[in-house]
Amino acid sequence: MPFHFDQIFNQIAELIAERAARKINESVQRGMRDGARAVSALKGRRLDMRCHYPGCKNRSKGPRFRFMCEQHMKLSKREQIVALETWRNSGKGRTRNRSISRQRRALL
Repeated sequence: MPFHFDQIFNQIAELIAERAARKINESVQRGMRDGARAVSALKGRRLDMRCHYPGCKNRSKGPRFRFMCEQHMKLSKREQIVALETWRNSGKGRTRNRSISRQRRALL
């Protein structure tokens, strides 16, 4: 009785391919039920790109520029720090951020 290694190998490969296809299909179907596209792993990690000056609705220039828009980047350093402190303390239940206070004291 000859040993047919190729046949056994092909059968195992087919079983693995069928199982992988089934798993992929299940995950795609699960994503389609939840919405039109699959949920991103980075969901909920988006930055708030609005200007952090109180009452400003402009888009900021990002973290490198302290989340200030072009208009408010022209303010003095002291005014920017006061505005950022006001923005950070305006949320519900937020405590005072001491690092901003130290920066502010250094400028005074």
